[in-house]
Amino acid sequence: MHLDPMMMNITIVLSVALAFAYLTVRMGLPIVVAYIVSGIMLGPTVMGVISDQDTVTRIGEIGVVMLLFFVGMEVSIPNLMKRWKVALIGTLVQIAVSVAACIALVWLFHLPTSLGILFGFVISLSSTAVVLKELQDSGEMDEPFGQNAIGVLLVQDMAIVPMMIVISLMGDSAVQTIDLIKQIGGGIAILALVFYLMKTDGVNIPGFLKGSIEKRVLLGLLLCLGAATLTSWLGLSPGLGAFLAGMVLASSNQADWIHEHLESVYVIFVMIFFLSVGMMVNVDYLMSHLLLVSGATMAVFLFNSGVNVFVMRALGESWKMALITGGLLSQIGEFSFLLATVGAFAGLLSPQLHELTIIVIAMTLLFSPVWNMMTRQLAKQEGVFPQD
Repeated sequence: MHLDPMMMNITIVLSVALAFAYLTVRMGLPIVVAYIVSGIMLGPTVMGVISDQDTVTRIGEIGVVMLLFFVGMEVSIPNLMKRWKVALIGTLVQIAVSVAACIALVWLFHLPTSLGILFGFVISLSSTAVVLKELQDSGEMDEPFGQNAIGVLLVQDMAIVPMMIVISLMGDSAVQTIDLIKQIGGGIAILALVFYLMKTDGVNIPGFLKGSIEKRVLLGLLLCLGAATLTSWLGLSPGLGAFLAGMVLASSNQADWIHEHLESVYVIFVMIFFLSVGMMVNVDYLMSHLLLVSGATMAVFLFNSGVNVFVMRALGESWKMALITGGLLSQIGEFSFLLATVGAFAGLLSPQLHELTIIVIAMTLLFSPVWNMMTRQLAKQEGVFPQD
């Protein structure tokens, strides 16, 4: 019997991921760091174990969808609604400041305003996957800063659609009126349906659909991916649909059995997502442009943290809560990969700038847990900030 190359590659992937997971946990770092580093090592520019990067990336996107599905089942809706001003106003101000700063930056180098708007959109989106994974692992989902971060991330997810429309228009791409109607009308209809289901104690799933482990696993996946497919078809974020489905199930007291039977599947897909992020890092490009990438990555961390801290302070949060929230939201998110790709397709980003953008996004995702730990340590220091 011959050796199957696919089985060998899967074995190597699991071995490398497990080894790095052991090291990062021993170092006190979140496990997402291990997955991203494993992706860098296994990717095409180092070991070359995984060559079909596109397939891995598309499979990994299911991990983000499932992560939001699970968070939807855990989040406290009353607590989230109490902080709607922080989520909505804070996100809009943060996006506006990011765009204004990036426009000013490109003007300094005599570059087009459209490029500044694109960069502003890219850096204003934080990582749903990284932030929610950290909050889940630390059990801080219901903390005030956790609720603030979740609210901001959800508004950012909804902001992706108008951002993509603006980018397409700047690149002279036609935006169909029917698509706009479908996005706006579909979004309103879905939110109305979700609120109705939650008000009427959610949905009642027939017992025969949950009669065995196999049925429960398949049904759970269908509910998660079905909701994500619906919102994606409407031109909205697939993660938003999964999150709303999780909320409906939680209100229906259906969340326990889904947690029990889908958690192992969810862990695998989340790991694949972070592996795909690591695979996007071109190590040859990184080594030849190390100072540029390092400087850009540090600038993003400082800017995003600073903007979010002062926005949270302006909305009434304490310095400590504002700093922790700013640290959580300091990285560039996974949906910015999509915006960068749309910008490149629209002709706004040159191949060189696209390469730089992709690797800086990946670097902020990799070092985000470390930056978050540093901001938390700063927040704990007495006398660093004035008393509230």
